[in-house]
Amino acid sequence: MELPNASIGEWVSELKVYQANSINQMLQDNEPEEVIKLWLSANGPNTTIQFGGAGDSPEPFFDRFKEEFRKFICGDATYNSFREQLQSEAPISKAMYISIISAALGATLGYAATLLAPAIAIMLNLVCKMGKNAWCEAN
Repeated sequence: MELPNASIGEWVSELKVYQANSINQMLQDNEPEEVIKLWLSANGPNTTIQFGGAGDSPEPFFDRFKEEFRKFICGDATYNSFREQLQSEAPISKAMYISIISAALGATLGYAATLLAPAIAIMLNLVCKMGKNAWCEAN
């Protein structure tokens, strides 16, 4: 699976406007990986529990999210059908990468794909900056 080399702004521009605005604002003061943690730990409405569950630390959910993302990108058999779906598209847009990976990880982690999309967009940029093979070896 070959990822398009795109800037973080290009990946984020593929998100829904309200998500892109929030992410861009967070990126002004935070490093990309910290933005992912902030996004995944957001409380949302007062009647909901944050992604990571009860508690103040987003680390447990972030760690699970990052591990599933690694499995997807680095070729784990768990996600073969989703990667095949991506490869059947031509050409593959950045939005398609975000959508399919969000759906795959959302199904595994038990969260709506739209809620994971901003974290996926940022992670895709991080992988592209480092190179897929190097990122898979490092993570």
